[in-house]
Amino acid sequence: MKLKVFKEFKFSAAHYLDIEGHKCSQLHGHNYKLRIEVSGAPNDNGMIIDFKEIKKHVKPILKIVDHSNLNDVLGDIIHTTTCEDLCMFFYSALKDKILGITKIEIKETDTCGAIFEV
Repeated sequence: MKLKVFKEFKFSAAHYLDIEGHKCSQLHGHNYKLRIEVSGAPNDNGMIIDFKEIKKHVKPILKIVDHSNLNDVLGDIIHTTTCEDLCMFFYSALKDKILGITKIEIKETDTCGAIFEV
């Protein structure tokens, strides 16, 4: 049996895809939803991880991406600004800080997104 907890965050950002003729090749924005999932055994306090611990590590990254052009602020770090690459970016940035991450989910709309599972 696995026990999991999650913390969700929101950020707004612009981006474009460098794919000629694609409708997303023009600069546009999204109200992203980020979900971090952590699994493990509860500690002596009954928690897998304190939510404030997740927030402590995610907030500095959100300060960089929120209300930014993702191509400008992440262009040297990730290949594209797709949801898939954003999932991998967040996982790479957080995996050594938040032990037990099992899933990163990014939604760019209510119906579209990507999920990275460890």
